[in-house]
Amino acid sequence: MSEMKRPTVVKILVVIVLVGSVIPIFAGAMMLTGGSVFEGYFMQELLSQILPTYYVVVGVIGLVLAWGLWTGKGWAWVIAVIVFIIGLVTDLVTLPTGIVGVVIDAVVLYLLSRPDTRRFCGK
Repeated sequence: MSEMKRPTVVKILVVIVLVGSVIPIFAGAMMLTGGSVFEGYFMQELLSQILPTYYVVVGVIGLVLAWGLWTGKGWAWVIAVIVFIIGLVTDLVTLPTGIVGVVIDAVVLYLLSRPDTRRFCGK
């Protein structure tokens, strides 16, 4: 990013990505510390370690992505487009339960495609 003023669209985008990153971190931390117990016995030991770790890793990656978008990094814009396209396709496959994800992913992709966001990230 050059000495360009940060567009409001980027601020909104970063807030959405931050919220979507903090929630999995909290969920994973709760699961790792015993805040959530799996009811079934099927693969309980495996899931009790892998799933929370996955949530935390995804959340941390999202935080890095939010920082990259906040600072106007081109790589963050490219990765965000890829991640949210994959999310949109995944949510479309799980309709009707994935409707909230479809709306969020579509809004984020719209915000990413706006000219001021692209200009701010050097795209």
